[in-house]
Amino acid sequence: MRVTSSVALKEWAVLCAGLDAGEQSVLVRKGGIREPRAAGQAPTFTPEHRGFWLLPTWFHAREPGRDRDLAPAARARLPQVLADAPPSGRLHLSLWTEVDAAVEVHDLARLDRLGDAHGLARECVADRFAYRKPGLWVLFLRTYRSGQVIDIADRAEYAGCHSWVDLAEAVAGDVEPVLTDREHAARVAELRSALGDA
Repeated sequence: MRVTSSVALKEWAVLCAGLDAGEQSVLVRKGGIREPRAAGQAPTFTPEHRGFWLLPTWFHAREPGRDRDLAPAARARLPQVLADAPPSGRLHLSLWTEVDAAVEVHDLARLDRLGDAHGLARECVADRFAYRKPGLWVLFLRTYRSGQVIDIADRAEYAGCHSWVDLAEAVAGDVEPVLTDREHAARVAELRSALGDA
């Protein structure tokens, strides 16, 4: 299918690789210190878009010791993901995602039921959960892969601790689903059942 959008969600490149490989169908989100905020409230992530490009990020992945935040499968992917990083000043888009469901979870025990389906270590999830106000968003995603990598220029406004990026120009691409309809439906049903959201 053909998609065109200037909206992108920033995510660790190693977790994007898990979605690309069909090994993940879920992300957990808290948001960064530069997220939008309501008056008198802490900054928070909101799942405000249904479809968007994934913008792989490399900053945290390159920090010494941050591999401890990853589940074993994601940690094993990390060396290759780092080797495949685009040159400085460039960004590569290749994944389009659509949100099947977004669930705000305020019980860490429910998140534990997902195991490492999100690609993160349990301790990392617990830390994110407890940060500022307890809770996390769980995004159930349908991932699509572009037939070719889309190369764009990095820009200063894309940097920083915020989830959503308005790209300088709309990006168009032909994408195909990573999982078949049947595989995707079964995966999401299993994960939502585990979370207690089915």
